[in-house]
Amino acid sequence: MKLLRLFELIWAGIKLNFLQLSWNFERLQNIGFLFSFIHILKRIYKKNGQDFLRAIKRHINFFNTHIFFSAAVLGVMMKLEEEISNENPETKEKNIEDTKIGIMGPLAAIGDSLFWSGIKPLALLIGAGLIYLYNYDTKIFLIASFVSILIYNIPRVLIKYYLLFKSYFQFTELFLLIQKIRFQDIMKSIKFFGMGILGIVMAGYFNFKETSVISSRLLDSILLLFFFIFIVRAIRSKVAVSTIFITIVVGSVIFSYIIIR
Repeated sequence: MKLLRLFELIWAGIKLNFLQLSWNFERLQNIGFLFSFIHILKRIYKKNGQDFLRAIKRHINFFNTHIFFSAAVLGVMMKLEEEISNENPETKEKNIEDTKIGIMGPLAAIGDSLFWSGIKPLALLIGAGLIYLYNYDTKIFLIASFVSILIYNIPRVLIKYYLLFKSYFQFTELFLLIQKIRFQDIMKSIKFFGMGILGIVMAGYFNFKETSVISSRLLDSILLLFFFIFIVRAIRSKVAVSTIFITIVVGSVIFSYIIIR
């Protein structure tokens, strides 16, 4: 029985990849969310068609959260559908709906900050840095693309399935865990790590490229000082790491073109 439940959860997690496949302007991710665990609803309500239709109706309503952190909502909903008694349908529907609405927003905010402002720019930064260092070689381009995809997807898969299993088997502890995690510190660490990668890329370019663009030590020092001031001010202004990197790359190309001419 436990093996069967484990397979059901894994299958629900796989189907959750299609969360935004039927995205719509009225109820956003509702169809994809219902699709991800409808097989579990069929198992729970296989002997009661009316309760199954009620479950379909309540989960076809509005749903919107971060696509990777939606696994936490999914696990909690599956657990509540199993545990709350069907003797009072109105009470069950209210409890499930209130819980869903209460956790969608916080998870969306956490997921957006962690992935869209942290892990995704970092993965792109590392990939772009590899291409920049190795002179835009086709083979390096393919390797850099693979590395970026890997860096982005490993945390995505681990976080998604961890939240799915944690929210299903220990959903009361999940909210305490989320409260204890210091996401702001994690975001700062990711940003500083990105700045370190950016520094490595720039140092590697100036030290290992055979170029005569900067022939003067004075000019070299001025340029590096300018980059340092720009990066510090950008971090304080909460500019994305990817934006800082692209700006420096474009500025370097323009500067090199002016000096060469």
